Amino acid sequence: MTRTVFDFERVISPVSKETFFASHYEKAGLRVHREDAGYYAPILSSDRIDEYLTTADPHASEIMLVNAEAETEIPSSEYTLRRGVLDVRRVYQLFAEGATLVTPQLHRKVPELAALCRAVEAEFHAPFQTNIYLTPPEAQGFKTHYDTHDVFVLQVEGNKEWHVYDTPIDLPLLGQKFDREKYETVPESETFLLQAGDLYYCPRGIVHNARSTDTASLHITFGLMAQTWSELMFEAVAEACMADPAFRENLPVGYAADGYDREPARAKLRDLLARLCDSAELDPLLDSFAARFIAESPPQLRGQMAQVLESDRLTADSIVAPRESLIFHIAQEEDKVVLVHFNNRISFPSRVMPSLEAMLTSEKGVCVRDVPGQLDESGLLVLAKKLVNEGLLTRAA
Repeated sequence: MTRTVFDFERVISPVSKETFFASHYEKAGLRVHREDAGYYAPILSSDRIDEYLTTADPHASEIMLVNAEAETEIPSSEYTLRRGVLDVRRVYQLFAEGATLVTPQLHRKVPELAALCRAVEAEFHAPFQTNIYLTPPEAQGFKTHYDTHDVFVLQVEGNKEWHVYDTPIDLPLLGQKFDREKYETVPESETFLLQAGDLYYCPRGIVHNARSTDTASLHITFGLMAQTWSELMFEAVAEACMADPAFRENLPVGYAADGYDREPARAKLRDLLARLCDSAELDPLLDSFAARFIAESPPQLRGQMAQVLESDRLTADSIVAPRESLIFHIAQEEDKVVLVHFNNRISFPSRVMPSLEAMLTSEKGVCVRDVPGQLDESGLLVLAKKLVNEGLLTRAA
């Protein structure tokens, strides 16, 4: 089957994944210039944004209007009617006056953005989100700042001039927000023009701002909401505290008094850290994080109604293929095999394992009767129908 989704390789092309992860990921910005203004057009357009605003009746809480010239975000009362109804006419008036229109989390509304997120999540094993920025000519949405998560900027239409500065905090955590008073004078490192079809990868912590040129600009900020080692460490500490009462003892009596001898407390802390090192197990911690990620990653179910209605037409000669960017896990548990996907567990006899894996990992699709394994033709057909009805396989035309 032909893959149409923007997977990660297509997002950063012609840069290879190997080069990206070796030289840029969490290290340095990456600019990709393409002589192809329509490169990201299959994902989004300003006309699609207009259609969304004028026909989908979004609530005022689903958009923002920002202007770097103002000291604060434009209050929603400026562009809403009663009960949060969006006044689209006023939105466009403010846009014409220099406000940037922001539509956060639009991947929840636009299938192409949802597919983009899922495809890249399958690469990173971490959630992604999209925020869309439509900026009028000669305007700037946000003041100089850094983000606390990595972002890929996909320039869809128009141009933006970017000013990139040094990094005051390497890989800041969510709680280490940009402090304008503290970092306003960070030295500038480079200026560049991002044109339609171009990409900029901006690791978290890099200070930046961007301004449109003589035409309106539309870009997708594609954010990586990854888990960090610090979060895994917090989980390890929590597990140790639940398992070992030594971690739950009170701090020493009198520790706040002047002249208190802290040496015994230092020894106690060293002992607790040693206990933590001895007790921490990577595998169950990673398994927990992986299970959470899989449980929160639904399959892309566009067209599932037709698939379900026509599943009885499946035959041994039918071609089946896994859905785009499917995220799942198969595990052997005693005398059975368990398929986990989107908070769902399906058990099969162990002998199903080879056929199950073959159906769910086929890149181009496979004829049901040709699926390898121990199942006969009838068993393969039952398995294929089950996976179609679960939204994991599709029957190819």
